[in-house]
Amino acid sequence: MEVGQHAHSHFVNLTLGKSGISLIENLFNRGPYQVSGGSGIVNSTSWTANHDYTSVWVPSEREIVDLSNLNNSITVHTTGQSGHAYHTHYDDMTPLWVEGKYYPMLWDQKDVVSQAEGHLVLTPK
Repeated sequence: MEVGQHAHSHFVNLTLGKSGISLIENLFNRGPYQVSGGSGIVNSTSWTANHDYTSVWVPSEREIVDLSNLNNSITVHTTGQSGHAYHTHYDDMTPLWVEGKYYPMLWDQKDVVSQAEGHLVLTPK
């Protein structure tokens, strides 16, 4: 890789991210984010050096599971948990993913309930 060149990732929305309308694509797509890694290591990434160093594949999710105590397990994925581009959870996990950081996996119902942002109750009529 040449000096000053860095591998990077773009996250392209599969529905509107390739619309051909830059205003819409800018709303839904995220990046570029500088990434590291390589094709033969744990943080496996692949990019094209003869093009523009854009990643052609990255780990979309990483997790470390402690099978002796699931509550010690951690995870991260590339973007967020919302499909709405204006929602805070659309891409809030990306900085963690880029930096190789994680957040706790919640396995016990009490932990899930205590850390939930809200609860949806469906009541039949």
